[in-house]
Amino acid sequence: MSQNRIYMDYNATTPLDPEVIKAIDEALTDAWGNPSSTYTAGVKAKTIINESRENVARMVGGKAEDIIFTSGGTEANNMVIQCAVEHFRRNCDAAEQNGCPGLPHLISSNVEHDSVKLVLEHLQREGKADATFVPVSTVTGRVEVADVMAALRPNTCLVSIMLANNETGSSCP
Repeated sequence: MSQNRIYMDYNATTPLDPEVIKAIDEALTDAWGNPSSTYTAGVKAKTIINESRENVARMVGGKAEDIIFTSGGTEANNMVIQCAVEHFRRNCDAAEQNGCPGLPHLISSNVEHDSVKLVLEHLQREGKADATFVPVSTVTGRVEVADVMAALRPNTCLVSIMLANNETGSSCP
């Protein structure tokens, strides 16, 4: 990017750091193989993936085996939503004798990214979940914590509110 240009869409995406570009270039040059294979490029790919998983786990205080890489945010969001609904159902089935509190309930905002909003709408249309879309403030463009708290139910299994909106630039308080 030219030095005299100012890029102001960091909520949507950011330019890559030169270190990241170098790491990607090395991976595409030396580790382009299938990480499940035994040939050199595949073994190198598996090593890089495992090291990356360990680095991410260390950064977030987690375990490497719990780190899952996806192809992007849409896939990651969908995986989390589907897992939350499945976890609710499993726990509900296990506690059936105590009475299930209804369908899994999910909360998001009315300006949420389509990768979340469309999945929640689909689950709701299919009768697999109930969703509440909390409106943003007309003054601040932010989701108010009190509104999210008011939307909580005993069967709420996930609240997904983006930290910084890629369209408005507003962030959560």
